[in-house]
Amino acid sequence: MRKTLIALAASLLAATAAHAATNLVANGTFDNPDLATGSFEQVSVLNFNDLQWGHYSGGTGVTKLVDVGGEQFAQIATGDIMYAGFTAATSGTYNISFDYNGSGLWGLSSASWAQSVIGYSFVTPQAGWTTQTATASLVAGESYKIYFGGMVTPPAFYPTLNIDNVSVAAAVPEPETYAMMLAGLGAIGLMSRRRMHKQG
Repeated sequence: MRKTLIALAASLLAATAAHAATNLVANGTFDNPDLATGSFEQVSVLNFNDLQWGHYSGGTGVTKLVDVGGEQFAQIATGDIMYAGFTAATSGTYNISFDYNGSGLWGLSSASWAQSVIGYSFVTPQAGWTTQTATASLVAGESYKIYFGGMVTPPAFYPTLNIDNVSVAAAVPEPETYAMMLAGLGAIGLMSRRRMHKQG
């Protein structure tokens, strides 16, 4: 019985860890399509099956996929929006993170844009790359869109918002949660063992 409980706990821990590490945003690193080093390509001419991001053009600039020194990222012009759709695998808390520089906004909505999960908010304008994080409570089987918009905002009037490493992933349980779960399984195993001794 104890071996069965240990095996169950191990498989549960492995499944939870594997699930938690999965990024639901396709091509969040903007590595597809693979551009030549030092080059760029307008998002409007890229194949959606490669890029896997949608694009709305409302500005006067040009939104691009850019490669600098072998590192690719999206460069969103003022007035434009890029977005990626995904479906939550399970209900619960999800960690959201992305790297950016420049200025603009971001948010998270339902797939129809009708409902804001995280209402749009402006990023703090940055000259160098920095990481933004947030959490959201998502529902299993529901579809969502994470979006980014280029916008000139004070005090630093950057004409684009550059984004990279966009991730939405189920939150990894804290070590204390695992410890409590294992303690609970151990207690169940101990009670079963005592029961078997009384019956024997």
